[in-house]
Amino acid sequence: MSVPVITPTSGGPRRLQSERWLLVAATLVSLALQYIPGAQLALYPIRLFVTIIHESGHAAMTLLTGGAVTGMAIHPDGSGVTYSLGGLIFLIYMAGYLGATAFGALAMQMCRRSGNGKNALLFLSAITLVATGLWMRPWGDSMFGFFAGLAIGLALLLLSRRLTESVASFVTAFLAVQLCLNALVDIRILIFLTTSTHADNDAVFMAQAFGMTPWFWALLWAAGAGAILVLSLRSYWRNTR
Repeated sequence: MSVPVITPTSGGPRRLQSERWLLVAATLVSLALQYIPGAQLALYPIRLFVTIIHESGHAAMTLLTGGAVTGMAIHPDGSGVTYSLGGLIFLIYMAGYLGATAFGALAMQMCRRSGNGKNALLFLSAITLVATGLWMRPWGDSMFGFFAGLAIGLALLLLSRRLTESVASFVTAFLAVQLCLNALVDIRILIFLTTSTHADNDAVFMAQAFGMTPWFWALLWAAGAGAILVLSLRSYWRNTR
């Protein structure tokens, strides 16, 4: 009569707590950097990375809904634009802010699994390099974004090769938190722009195409981004292994 042998999972409860504290540490560092003089300069590449992901959300939704992406530009001030033809405009407009939040949530889920930190960084690198290669060019208004995206993508690739697994997991968690926080901050700025200025933005375009007021769409996207973040954090905290 054979007796089944139960092999404990690597780390057990200790590993679970380690992964949870990884996310807590990444979040605390992200928040602390917001109040350290000069830290925004160090975070500038991450600001550009978030914008690339935001614009990639517009581009991906354009393709998924049958449209074509004709170009993308990332500007030195951290803003960006995606040029497209066709597709479902209703979904394309909202895919920037919600897409950045969802992408951050996805990166968060990837790094919660033991041994997946380097793979997650490699994934982030691939997304950045693909978006840069497909939609940005080293001339005209795309020139800055092309070289910024190339540099960021290659830096992430180098980190995925050189960092230890534990450090790679922390870096991925940090970037995931930055994506989610920046998306929420961007929506807060969007709400300000729609209520206090007449500047063009996604919410204004949405209101022009489908009615309601720009701040209605901005608040709706804020609620959606918040829901994505809460669900992702809940899943991370409960299912980390």
